[in-house]
Amino acid sequence: MEQMSEYQSLTMFGTYSIAFALRSIGALLGIWLALRIANNIRTSDEDNMIAKILGTGFGVLTVMFAYYWQSAYFSLRGNVANGLNDLAASGTELSAGSQQFVANFATGNAVTSPNAPVILFDLIVLAMIVAQIWMPKKG
Repeated sequence: MEQMSEYQSLTMFGTYSIAFALRSIGALLGIWLALRIANNIRTSDEDNMIAKILGTGFGVLTVMFAYYWQSAYFSLRGNVANGLNDLAASGTELSAGSQQFVANFATGNAVTSPNAPVILFDLIVLAMIVAQIWMPKKG
């Protein structure tokens, strides 16, 4: 089986990066909506258990989908860097930009999870959503 060239690898990465950027915008809009829903549930005069459960479910699923796309992007980035590294190991000379890309993101194995700051962001957003819905109201 023939290896992809450096140009093909970077072109594929660029194309997928655009798709992931659009998904990131969608995830941020979903998080914003989940926070709005949580705030509306909190400020409502009613104590509607069904709304709280559905709002929590929406918030949890929104953060899960965001984490899924973050994981997919980190995996793509690591796998492209690993592929370029393999290409260099087979004797192909890489451009300076590709060499820096490999130095930054190649891991030697499959990357399946975002780094700690991204996970921390997701957990904080999830805590904000759940706390807005379930924390007792003052007064």
